[in-house]
Amino acid sequence: MASKNILLLTALIIYLFPIIYISVYYNNNNSISSIISNEKAKYIILFFMLLMGIAIILYERKRDNIYSLITISILLLSIYGLIYFNEGHTLHYIFSCIAFLSILLFMSVICCNKMCYILLFLLFIQIILFALLVKECNDTIFAYEIFYLLNFAIFYLYIHFI
Repeated sequence: MASKNILLLTALIIYLFPIIYISVYYNNNNSISSIISNEKAKYIILFFMLLMGIAIILYERKRDNIYSLITISILLLSIYGLIYFNEGHTLHYIFSCIAFLSILLFMSVICCNKMCYILLFLLFIQIILFALLVKECNDTIFAYEIFYLLNFAIFYLYIHFI
């Protein structure tokens, strides 16, 4: 079985493809959802997110934290729902809410286990970003979503190295 380092590196490399795709097709969209659920993009993004999800689940199993595995699994399933259902569909918004909340739950669970000031600070930033996303949900939230995902990525990578 692959090591945690190889699994995380594999997930990151695979995740680069959706990031590049979103960057190329940004074109002043209001949200990431408007790009990933677009009929032209959804199956490409879904394919890479499924591959990344497999690597992340294997990685989480190696970390041996059932709560972390459960919250990441919920996050992945909600991402797949976000991609599949077009923006404007009721289920898209439900999956969006679940995705954002599962990230907060994951970060909270890890903070309870690790009790590290840097992780708590990143969780605090995530809570503020979540509040901004909720407040601005009817406007352009692309930048907030990017910062929310970037902060989560920093958190996720940080816990790998501590």
